[in-house]
Amino acid sequence: MVHKNIGNKIKELRAELGMTQAQLAELVGVARVSIVSIENGRFIPTIETALRISRALNVPIENIFWLKDTFQ
Repeated sequence: MVHKNIGNKIKELRAELGMTQAQLAELVGVARVSIVSIENGRFIPTIETALRISRALNVPIENIFWLKDTFQ
């Protein structure tokens, strides 16, 4: 199930850096399947994991994750 309220662009940012899911997972300290699930919106990371992703990608957290407009 894809989370309907939170969006992310981890995959795009990771690709710009030429980084694999496994490499990002190692930098963040999680399993590769966790990165896959977060990228696909099936899992929302803890704030600690989100901050570690932000650090690994060298991008502010608000440029990675956002609240989708739920007031349509």
